[in-house]
Amino acid sequence: MSGALQLKQQQVRILSEKKFDVISVAIRIDGLAQVNISGEEDIDVQHVKLIVDTLEELGSGKRFPLLILVSEYILPTPEARAYIATPESDPFAMAEAYVTRSFAQRLVGNMYLSFNKPARPTRLFNDEEKAVEWLKTFLSAP
Repeated sequence: MSGALQLKQQQVRILSEKKFDVISVAIRIDGLAQVNISGEEDIDVQHVKLIVDTLEELGSGKRFPLLILVSEYILPTPEARAYIATPESDPFAMAEAYVTRSFAQRLVGNMYLSFNKPARPTRLFNDEEKAVEWLKTFLSAP
């Protein structure tokens, strides 16, 4: 995990967390769920299902605004993008904010938003603080 990801994560207390090889899923004290993905491996449908299952377990079936932080070389496969966009893929995320770290991620993210049309409110950010600010607007939503 890069130093920037570690630094930001230390600023918010984590209530519960589960770590896997390249993925960690956490429930934060501020009401958000956070996913960190490190390494250089593409994210596939199995990774997405692992994240969703872990969110269900840690959050006891509750829905959360979801902050997704990925290292610079991580990209979802086309199959993962198609799956993530469906309502069934993650019933525990009320909104998703992806913090992009590279031009390639921004390009793929924009294609995802344009062509896959995610079922949940979804935005791309270059700045984690702005992503968190946007996600917190969903905490008071019904």
